[in-house]
Amino acid sequence: VLSCSCLPDIREDDNPPCTAENKEVIESQCNVLKSDTFKVCHNLVNPDDFIEICIYDMCQYDGMKSALCDIVQVYVDTCKNHGITIKWRNSTFCPLPCPSRSHYKDCVSACPSTCSDIFASSLCEKTEECTEGCECDDNYVLSNGNCVPLSSCGCRDDDNNYYSVSILRSKSLTSKLV
Repeated sequence: VLSCSCLPDIREDDNPPCTAENKEVIESQCNVLKSDTFKVCHNLVNPDDFIEICIYDMCQYDGMKSALCDIVQVYVDTCKNHGITIKWRNSTFCPLPCPSRSHYKDCVSACPSTCSDIFASSLCEKTEECTEGCECDDNYVLSNGNCVPLSSCGCRDDDNNYYSVSILRSKSLTSKLV
């Protein structure tokens, strides 16, 4: 016969350090999940647990905005898993930082145009779902993770091999030296 006996939990409540004043401000920020922006998902995903986690994390990290943005992102992702897409970021609320020569969009192609495949995004968008992210500005494409001017891209030969500008320059110099 097995018998299990558990010790009582004598830990103090694990409440994050939050002043009454600080907690009030943080609660109002976390309650953004109850706003009209997120209302479309409330019947499928109750925001209360997310708000509770948000308050805890923001208190724990002294009101750090990234904690709020992270919880909102998790809520939005959970809604998306239930088939609900929510456009929620903007230039003042949890903006997504983008590298130079690119900008945030709530719907970017999963396969962006690159130097080696300029038309990737136009072919991909017909079959792939979009996601939020950064997109290169007009007349720029991705090359090694950076947005570069189209004029900095190389070219393809008759066998569809891609040559970057640096390779083309070195081949050009080599052929001139030979």
